[in-house]
Amino acid sequence: MTHNGIEYGECSSSARRIPDEGRPWDDPDEMHEVFKEWNAGELDSYLIEITRDILGKKDEDGSPLVDKILDTAGQKGTGKWTVISSQTWAFPSR
Repeated sequence: MTHNGIEYGECSSSARRIPDEGRPWDDPDEMHEVFKEWNAGELDSYLIEITRDILGKKDEDGSPLVDKILDTAGQKGTGKWTVISSQTWAFPSR
């Protein structure tokens, strides 16, 4: 459960950081370069690595594959459980 909470936090931090760098969110090639830079530094992690990889993938027609992936996600509740546990034990969740 804690592992999943950390992953949610890492995803949230990544989502907040790109606009701060003045980089566009709508260009998968540019985003691929951002995640490539991050993965080469102190932000090196499995989630950054696989995000970098999917942003660099091209479909058979040469267009970014990420543009064809549905913008939806399910959730199993682990992020919510992490926050509830954090509150129960008085640990900050951010």
